[in-house]
Amino acid sequence: MSGRRQPSLDRLARPEPVAVTDGPPDADGRRALFSTAEQPPTIGTVTVACSGCEERTVVSLLRAVRLAVPSMHLPFLRPAPYSYMRCPACGRLEWVTLSVRL
Repeated sequence: MSGRRQPSLDRLARPEPVAVTDGPPDADGRRALFSTAEQPPTIGTVTVACSGCEERTVVSLLRAVRLAVPSMHLPFLRPAPYSYMRCPACGRLEWVTLSVRL
């Protein structure tokens, strides 16, 4: 062993403990970022309301076309819901109501 001392980290300052509070300092900050609140659909989206699982799902126009193959749409022969297609929420073929936002 040599007479040299091993380097020490004693000179580095230890971090101060962070105080934990019961809630965020601003009421809308962090909670607003991570909330799943109802938001209006954006332009170019389709809202699919399923009659089986009773969920409302907002999907893009391209995904709605993919879900609609195969499908059946009978607006003049059947009362609402008019479309028989795969529901994006439950994955089953169900009667759904489509709303397109343009």
